[in-house]
Amino acid sequence: LTTITLVVGEIYIVSQGGEILDAASLGKTFLVIILCAFSNTAMLLFLISFIKSEGAFAGASTIVGTMIGFLTGIYVNIGSLPEAMQMMVKIFPPSHGALLLRQILGEELIAEGFDGAPAQVESDFREVMGISFFFGDTEVEPWMSMGILLVSGTVFFLLAIWRLSMKKK
Repeated sequence: LTTITLVVGEIYIVSQGGEILDAASLGKTFLVIILCAFSNTAMLLFLISFIKSEGAFAGASTIVGTMIGFLTGIYVNIGSLPEAMQMMVKIFPPSHGALLLRQILGEELIAEGFDGAPAQVESDFREVMGISFFFGDTEVEPWMSMGILLVSGTVFFLLAIWRLSMKKK
């Protein structure tokens, strides 16, 4: 679904006079989509391994879907959240997928939009909009976010296998 959304989005952007992403950005975007799909699927597989009925699944889906929207900065700008919530966003693995996609898809526009502006203005914008994450003074680099997605996906996948194997006994 994410790939279809990307293709439809690119078609729309081009039809409105915009430019298609270059090959490098498309490649990075597909890599992030694969990492996100792996990490998120593993996490959800582990979570639903605890659910026993369709009604509970429906309720959990609503709660988890809403929570994900807030914790990835889709519904509310990350910078407008209280500090404690911002920290939760930064440690929530799917947020790192959203962070990477924002960086890849928005990099050129941000560079163009902030051309000539003081560096601090651009930096503040990036942090408020969830395009950059900081832990103290340390900025999260793209490789760190990819590592978080890979490690969390692996951990939740192994936990899901363990949990499902325990249910069979």
